[in-house]
Amino acid sequence: MELSCIIPSNTLRRLNPHLFGTQNGELGTRNEGPSRVETRNGERATRNGAEREASLHEAVFDECRRRCWIALHGSMAERTCRTLGEPDFVILADGGRVLLVECKSRTGKLSPAQFALKHHAEKLGHTVHVVRSLEDFLKLL
Repeated sequence: MELSCIIPSNTLRRLNPHLFGTQNGELGTRNEGPSRVETRNGERATRNGAEREASLHEAVFDECRRRCWIALHGSMAERTCRTLGEPDFVILADGGRVLLVECKSRTGKLSPAQFALKHHAEKLGHTVHVVRSLEDFLKLL
């Protein structure tokens, strides 16, 4: 059975096209230059510090798609039914790894709810990674 029959979410298809046979042409391109990454919406993020958190989100999505990983993420454009303080990404990576990733701009700070969830997750043996650049994210891998 094809995945698109099981999970009909257009958002999941858009964010994880490699799972559904979606053409990459509609997603934009990634600039492989040493210092900047072009995201789907045309914004740019630097590898060593996100100019905007949204740009960093797109760069992380692009890297997950490139690696054929599943990236679970709530929309930044609208309210979602996610848990207060929940990390931006839950990434199902190869080798059975699960990454919990919170993206922040260079000067962004964790909210009290994010800090509390991160602390509680760490007490349970999980790590919530706070990344401020694509370079930070790539170091996790």
